[in-house]
Amino acid sequence: MKKYFIFCSFITFLHAQDVSLSELQTSASEHSHRLKLRSIDTSIEQARLESVYSTLYPQLSLGYSGEYNRNLDSTTSGSISVGDTTINSSVPYEHSVALRLNYELYHFGTTLKQIEMSQKEIASKKLEVCNETTKLYQEILDHYLQAQKAQSEHTYKSRMHTLRQELYTLKQRLYTAGKESRVSVGDEAIRLIDLERDIERSRMSYEENLIALSKLSHVDLDLITTRLLPLDIPSEEVRLSRFEENSQARQYQEKIAQKQAEISLNQRTQFPVISFYSNYYLYGSDRNKAYDALNDIRPNSWNAGVAIRWSLFEGFKYNNEAARLHLELDRLREEYALAEREFDAQSQTRQEHLNRLAMLTKNETEALAETHHKIIMTQRLRAQGEADAVSEVTVKLEGLERELTLDTEMIQHAYEAEALKLQHRGVEECKRQ
Repeated sequence: MKKYFIFCSFITFLHAQDVSLSELQTSASEHSHRLKLRSIDTSIEQARLESVYSTLYPQLSLGYSGEYNRNLDSTTSGSISVGDTTINSSVPYEHSVALRLNYELYHFGTTLKQIEMSQKEIASKKLEVCNETTKLYQEILDHYLQAQKAQSEHTYKSRMHTLRQELYTLKQRLYTAGKESRVSVGDEAIRLIDLERDIERSRMSYEENLIALSKLSHVDLDLITTRLLPLDIPSEEVRLSRFEENSQARQYQEKIAQKQAEISLNQRTQFPVISFYSNYYLYGSDRNKAYDALNDIRPNSWNAGVAIRWSLFEGFKYNNEAARLHLELDRLREEYALAEREFDAQSQTRQEHLNRLAMLTKNETEALAETHHKIIMTQRLRAQGEADAVSEVTVKLEGLERELTLDTEMIQHAYEAEALKLQHRGVEECKRQ
């Protein structure tokens, strides 16, 4: 087992692939399918806005009809109007071409409100890209933390395994010499087995988190040779921003503004629509041949006018729609308030973690320094014959355990600082990514 760990460490050292958190995040920004989907959603809304702009222009259409009439009533002749339908009862073959123009002159700003709603939706979708990026970065950071802890645990416990193996051998010799009990040797064997199990578990955890990082970042990470670089512990306090500056808050603000525009639009739909229309007709007919009727087509008439359309009653549809929209606005405002409270609570929690971890790291550093002095003193005592090899190895094991604890706390400290920076990532910083 000892030779296996030495061989793996040697191979890893020769072919180590150093990877940093920023490299993984950058690659994820460029290749993540989740972010691409959000960008496509934004493009869809931009295309939808262009279709809304088209309603500002007049509508022009061209229509043609070719018709055959057979008069079943020989006593009637000429044209008969039945509602909106005109029946020509005397000429069998008729052809007509109509050029129609329609333009909405005034509808109390409903089209402009539709444009405003689309613009707010586009802004919201862009901010959704920012929010999704932050979530993705946080997922990568979480797996990076677990992988770093597993990497550190594997490194230190592999070194501890060497010392434990040495301690086990020493106790076996002492047992043979009658200076150590069988129980003590058995306990050391159990500790050695437990340590090997911990090493294997840390390796499994490292590989699992490395696979997750590879999936999220689209970077091929070798499970054997990849080595994650440590996170930087900030030398100064993380700049904290207000919730209003956060991309999540800005997205809620855009959604609230969009809902307010929708409420205004619903109100404006209750007012009349004033439209301008014009038609230009070409008409041809013949009693005997359809082809001659087609050749007979010539300008016939044109008209122009202004139309007013006002829906007076729609079965209380407006009242129900208005109530729904106001409830949706109330829901958005509650979601905004809830998100703000969660944001503040999470910020406070992470700040407390940073303060406590800074204190723990300081205390553990002092304890480790004392342990190193203890190792030096034990080595001197052993050189003078006043301490045995078992005591020296035991003190070294204590030193490695303290180093592992300190390294874990430093990793956690750097993680909390990075997570706090991500949480307070402003909109402008997000757009620069």
